[in-house]
Amino acid sequence: LRVNYSNICGASSVFPQVVFGRTMASLPRKPGVASFDELRSLTGPIVLDLRDPNEVEKGKGGPPAKIPGSVNVPLNHDGVPQAERETTVEEFLAKIADAGVELPTDKNQAIVTHCGSGGRGNRGAILLRELGFTNVHNGGGPSIIAEALGLKE
Repeated sequence: LRVNYSNICGASSVFPQVVFGRTMASLPRKPGVASFDELRSLTGPIVLDLRDPNEVEKGKGGPPAKIPGSVNVPLNHDGVPQAERETTVEEFLAKIADAGVELPTDKNQAIVTHCGSGGRGNRGAILLRELGFTNVHNGGGPSIIAEALGLKE
């Protein structure tokens, strides 16, 4: 049995305010993942979805399956996990360009990266920091980001 929000709440299009008696803001998160309040404080961030296209289609880490306004920039190479082959800065820049994303000239522009739960989101945040961006946040998965930023389907 796969346990996810739709199993718990009964509807995949509903964003639960409370899960197992805890608010979204108080749910535990992986190390390196921004807090709900940190994400909520951002103004107009660029949201980069680093999941593979099939993960977006299946809604991994959601709901929502895709955060409105986000751009899918798959971080992995041919589905090979980052633990087996990390993406380099140069490769990440090429993937960003392939996705039609133009990185801001303002290195302090808020950027949120995410995957299904935060692993690739963290790697993407590290790569953006290596490129000189200073306001980069690993949002974890799409559910908490969409809720914190008010970007619901």
